[in-house]
Amino acid sequence: MLGTLRALRWPVFQMAGEDLPESAFKLPFPRFVAETCAWISSFDWSDCSDHVLFTFVRALKGHPAMKAASAEQAYAEVMELQRRSPKVIVVPETDLVGEDAAVAFHKMWEKVRFPMGSDPVEVACGLAGQGIIKTRKERPGRYPTFLTVAALLQLQRREQPILLPARKLAARMKCQPVTISSWTGWAIDDGVLVKTKAHVFRSAGGSKAAEYVFGLHMWPRESLERLAGLLGLATRAANLTWIRQQFDATEEERTLKARVRQGD
Repeated sequence: MLGTLRALRWPVFQMAGEDLPESAFKLPFPRFVAETCAWISSFDWSDCSDHVLFTFVRALKGHPAMKAASAEQAYAEVMELQRRSPKVIVVPETDLVGEDAAVAFHKMWEKVRFPMGSDPVEVACGLAGQGIIKTRKERPGRYPTFLTVAALLQLQRREQPILLPARKLAARMKCQPVTISSWTGWAIDDGVLVKTKAHVFRSAGGSKAAEYVFGLHMWPRESLERLAGLLGLATRAANLTWIRQQFDATEEERTLKARVRQGD
């Protein structure tokens, strides 16, 4: 059954966000499970305790050993790990035990569509549908869908910039890269997206993509919770504060450049 969290001596992944590093999925499954629980325990879940089990299951489904596993197989494997290592917690703390725990685990396993380790662009495009959010200004084409993709990417990245790769997004959205570039430009013009780092091209290799921050803080909480619910994540005040700071910093930089041009 899902037990009570105990003290751990496993090293905890130091992460900003809610996805494990790629290296974690190369660990043997027993070690991966214990490490994942230690990592989960490092977060404060007081404002979103219902997401603990979802995050745990989403991580499990991303490990190669569980790629083809059913909910029954995964649950049995985790319970066997707990039986063999009773002093090391291999399931995160929840209020669920026995039958309730089994039902919740199986339900979460069915609910997770994009395990950890999935490509974030694929995740966002797969969930955006016809678009959940839009700006006041009407734009041609599937602009609301593009905005929703950008918002979902930002929710996944938390307090980190996002990438909007034109060719990759175009392939997923079945349009031309120039259309993605136009939507990106419009989002900047509409004030809901800021570019925090310009694209750097190097003919010899090592080019770097432009980085952006999407203005999640501009939408009402209900809209954000609806978006976050698609990912199984929770919106947090700290994430929105960081995003607002990036917009403020960009505006200050624009103001400074304007003054320089004017000779102030």
